[in-house]
Parts: sequence; C-alpha cells; structure tokens
Amino acid sequence: MRYIIYLLLLVISAAACRKTNTEEQASDTDSIISAVQSINIQPDTLLLPDFSFGNIGFVEPAGYRGTEPEDYAHMFEEEWYDFYRDTVSGEYYLHKAELEVGKFYDDCLQDSTTYIASKRGSFFLIKGLQPKEAHIKSLPVNERNKHIWVGEQYTYTFNGRIYTLRGDGVTVNEDKVYMGDNEEPARWDEVINYRLYLSEHGVEGEQLLIAIPSFNDTFVELLWMGDLDEDGRIDFIFSVGRDYESRRVELFLSSQAVEGEIVRCAGESGYEFDC
Repeated sequence: MRYIIYLLLLVISAAACRKTNTEEQASDTDSIISAVQSINIQPDTLLLPDFSFGNIGFVEPAGYRGTEPEDYAHMFEEEWYDFYRDTVSGEYYLHKAELEVGKFYDDCLQDSTTYIASKRGSFFLIKGLQPKEAHIKSLPVNERNKHIWVGEQYTYTFNGRIYTLRGDGVTVNEDKVYMGDNEEPARWDEVINYRLYLSEHGVEGEQLLIAIPSFNDTFVELLWMGDLDEDGRIDFIFSVGRDYESRRVELFLSSQAVEGEIVRCAGESGYEFDC
C-alpha cells in the first residue's frame, strides 16, 4: 500500500491517505510523525536542480493549464525535434517534429485546456540540439533501478566510462506497492531530505544532481539515459515531481556541464493535473 504523508514539521503536520477508513488513516499518520520525531529529523529547504533557462528547449507533450494556443505560436517558427522510441526496434531517435497545438476538454478542470503534441507521439520535444545521427545511443532503464532509493546505488558503463548514481536521505518508512495482480510487490519508501548523486570512475568527488525535501506519493524516477547531445558522455532525463497531481521532468546534458560537473540541468518541463 502507498501512503501519502508529507508533513513537514515547519509547514505541514497533516497527511492524506488513499483510504476510506479514517481511524486507520489517523493511526498511520500518527505512526509516521512519531517515527520522524523519534530520530530527530530536521527538514531542510534544499531543492535542486536550480534550473535557469538556457538555449535548450525541452517540452513534454501534455496539457498546459492557464495558457492559450497562441502562447506557443512561436514554436512553429523554430526547429523542434521529436525524441521518441521506435516501437519496432526499441531504439530512440531525434527527428524533426510535426507540432500540434490546440484545445481539449479537461475533465478535472471542467474547462478547455491548451495542449502541445506531436503527430509522431514523441516522449519529449527538444530544441537547440542539432543531431548528427537520427539514432540516439541509449542505455536500458529497467523497472528495478528506475527508482534509486536511500542507500542504493547503480553503476553504468557508457562509451568506456563508468558512472554511478547513488541515493541518500532519510527513510521514514519502508513499504511495498502492488502494481498489478500478477506482479511482485515493488519497494516504495517514504523518504524526506532526498539526495541523488552522480560520480564517474577515476574522477574525484560526487556531483549532487537532485535534492528534494519531501514527496507526496511520488519519487524521483530515472526515465532515460544515453547520449542525447552526441558528445560521447552520458546524459539523463529524470522525473522529479513532488506531488502525485503534478509532473516535472528535468533534462541533464554533459555538454552543458561546467568545471567540476559531469552533467548540468539543461531543460525543464512541468504541468499540473489535479482535480
């Protein structure tokens, strides 16, 4: 089962849970708060990446509330590419996008919402990269290591370089979640003060990529890794939404890194879909 409990002590002391039994909900909330207090956790305010817009455009096809189609008219005069996965080969590609912008009826909002899409049905729309080859070299991300929990680390070899992603933070509660009737339960912890670090074998130190104080029924998820900017070094796309009714995705590129960094946040896309 998954609990939605996200405090935190300076701001929030209540929690919400997807249960109908309010007595169980109160008991669960009390137990988590007690666990937090028992280990004297102090919430922090560090939130990374601190993204500042650069020359890379990065948009996830979706509905964007509070906007109008004309707000995106400029995109039709720009060179946007579809980043998508071929359903036959399983490989990732960058091809010139055929953009679509319009309106759809948002059931939760009960009003029309502007959407951005591509006729190809791409994962992301990207501007500012000039692909030499349509095919993008990628590494597989399996279900087991798409969430890098506190105390876990995963090592990847890419173009002869060895990289490690490591999760750190405070685990308030260890739990499991059932995604389907025939699936094994997957780990789903309640974590605060989360940190995700990246290191490269042979290079001193670690780079702090992501810092999130708390989650509301979400967690950092590794969506893709490979060489999107075609410089021979690894790049990443992470989902970093803090609430289950919002979405935020970050693009990290090695070609944008400065001294002392392996990658740098080069693009960000986010939207809300709460009811």
